[in-house]
Amino acid sequence: MGTRLRSLIDEPAMVVENEFKTLVIADLHLGIEAELREKGINIGSQTEKLLERAIKCVKAAEPDVIVLLGDVKHAVPKISWMDRKEVPFFLAGLAEYAPVYVVKGNHDGHLNRLLPEVTEPERKPEHEVSTKSTRGFLLDGVGYTHGHSWPVQDLFSAKYILIGHNHPRIRLVSKNSHYTSMKPVWVRAKCDYDAVKEHYPELRKSGWNDPWVIITPAFNDICGGITFNSPNKRLLGPIASKLLRLEDMEVYLLDGTYIGKAGDLE
Repeated sequence: MGTRLRSLIDEPAMVVENEFKTLVIADLHLGIEAELREKGINIGSQTEKLLERAIKCVKAAEPDVIVLLGDVKHAVPKISWMDRKEVPFFLAGLAEYAPVYVVKGNHDGHLNRLLPEVTEPERKPEHEVSTKSTRGFLLDGVGYTHGHSWPVQDLFSAKYILIGHNHPRIRLVSKNSHYTSMKPVWVRAKCDYDAVKEHYPELRKSGWNDPWVIITPAFNDICGGITFNSPNKRLLGPIASKLLRLEDMEVYLLDGTYIGKAGDLE
């Protein structure tokens, strides 16, 4: 059967089905509360709530594999005191249900030192937690990468590439501009072949599958994001900023509603 993608209703989580089933979430930014507290914003740890939501998604999808699309932790470049406690706790909680693959993001320095089998080898979770290169990897015919670095060329042989990093949102404004609302969204776009070919001169048509790129909303809703219907938006990372056809970006709410192209929503 062909690869099928479906988002979980009202959750920033994607289910990918091909030979097996994969649950994908991005941008957890565990420990961001410590940075916010330094700025005078007092928010208690959200890690336990995030794990509860993630497990709810796991139970709804019943995946064979879980993929985390980078930025599991927030503090850079250090490991914070919250990281040492909460990152292994979160990863071990997910690994009770399925193997977990983490594509490293730009916030994930030293993440290998925080894996549950490293921090508490005597209490290994049910399944393995392993990390993947920042340049991404192919799994079951789909490409996965965080999006802050140039991906491996092989990803363009997939039908779909899933990335995070931008935390896409749209800004909705009332007619009189008195009220605004920010909504997390899924963004779907095609790559510009000429732009891809310029960076990957050895790419041949046989290795090019004209993939859809899916920009995944952040699972942690307190970490902000890029407003995709802003005329002044600056997209992050080489895939989003250099390779995508911006005029064709399609925007979907978390409930699956298609609301138009990003350029038409400005």
